[in-house]
Amino acid sequence: MAKILIVDDEHDVVLMIRLLLKEHGYEVCDAPNGLAALRLFQAHFFDLIITDLRMPCMDGMSFLHEVKKLDPAIPVVILTAYDSPATAVEAMKGGASVYLAKPFEIDQLLNVVSRMLANSKGR
Repeated sequence: MAKILIVDDEHDVVLMIRLLLKEHGYEVCDAPNGLAALRLFQAHFFDLIITDLRMPCMDGMSFLHEVKKLDPAIPVVILTAYDSPATAVEAMKGGASVYLAKPFEIDQLLNVVSRMLANSKGR
C-alpha cells in the first residue's frame, strides 16, 4: 500500500484529499505546513507528497527544495489556489512532478496520484 503525505494548512482540503485517497486504498499522513511535514518526512518513508504552496512556517516551495535534497526521486504534486505561469515554472524547476491549480477535479488528482506512483516504483 502506497503511503502519501498531504501538506496543506486548509483543514477542509486535507480532509477531502485524505478521505479520497483512503477510499482508494492509500495510507495517508498529513501536516499543516512544510516545517511539520519535513519532520514527518525525515522520520517516515513516503511514496508520494501532495503539498500546497502557500502555508505558514515553511511554504510549499521551501518544503519542496528541502525534500528534494533528502530524496531527489520522491514524486511531489504541487497544489495551489494562486496559479501563475511563473510559479508553475519555478515549481517544476524545483523538482515538482505535477502542478495542479485549485480547485481541481477529483478524477484529475486520482489520475495524477496513480501515474506518479506507477512511475516511481522501485524508488
